[in-house]
Amino acid sequence: MLVVSALCWHSYSYSEYVYQSTSNAASAGYDWVMRNVLPQYTGLAVNGVVYQYTTVKNTDDAMVVTIQNQNALDGGYIFREQDDWTGQPSNTISKAVVVPYIPIEYWGDGSITIDGEGQVVDQSVIYTYRYDDNCIVNPQSDPSCPGYREIEVDTGPTYTAQDFTQDEMDRQQTFRDEQQEREDFLKMLDEEKKKIRLQDLEERLGNLSLNAMQGPAELLHMKMVAMNYLSPEYAIQLVDTVYEETITLEDSELPDNRKARRNTLLQQRLHQELIELQY
Repeated sequence: MLVVSALCWHSYSYSEYVYQSTSNAASAGYDWVMRNVLPQYTGLAVNGVVYQYTTVKNTDDAMVVTIQNQNALDGGYIFREQDDWTGQPSNTISKAVVVPYIPIEYWGDGSITIDGEGQVVDQSVIYTYRYDDNCIVNPQSDPSCPGYREIEVDTGPTYTAQDFTQDEMDRQQTFRDEQQEREDFLKMLDEEKKKIRLQDLEERLGNLSLNAMQGPAELLHMKMVAMNYLSPEYAIQLVDTVYEETITLEDSELPDNRKARRNTLLQQRLHQELIELQY
């Protein structure tokens, strides 16, 4: 029998991993639930089982003690260690068994079983494990963390020079459209103002008494100018001036222009000769 006389385990950190150990899983009896023993950290892996117990038996009796954990995923056992006490006297055994970083998902419930005569007392089963602290805080911190998911980054559509030109043309067209809308709005507003002023003028004129309407035209004109319905230039009076004719043509008999008659006959004769040349 291999007896480990001195064992020491503690919590420490190496590289990005944190190494720790559990409390005694078998403190309450021969059976235990691993969910209550191991902290439920994502990415936790068990790397060792350390157990100790004392047998109470007769030396000649057959007795086999088994420390084991069920395989929670594949069935059977993920860990199983047996000690054969047949023909051995009562004694205490301490043993550390190394396992290859088995993930927490595989570790099912644990137990101590006895085949033969005798009993086990002062039993202790402790699991050593490691986990990545960064993975617990943020599983996306490292691709090796359990639960890490590849995030697809949408870089958006490819932007070409032609797209830039088209965007600039669209921007300018939008600016022109907005400018035209402003101009149309101002034009409409100006027309509305004119309509309001005309309606106001009609109302004001309609409210004038008949005597005021029959009054002097100058008074009505002054009122219209005062209300800004007529430009002040309408109040300017032009000078009434008569411009007499100063040129006098005397009647006389004009003689015939013989030179002009001769030129007319020469042109007619030339025209006739041109016509005859065509034949």
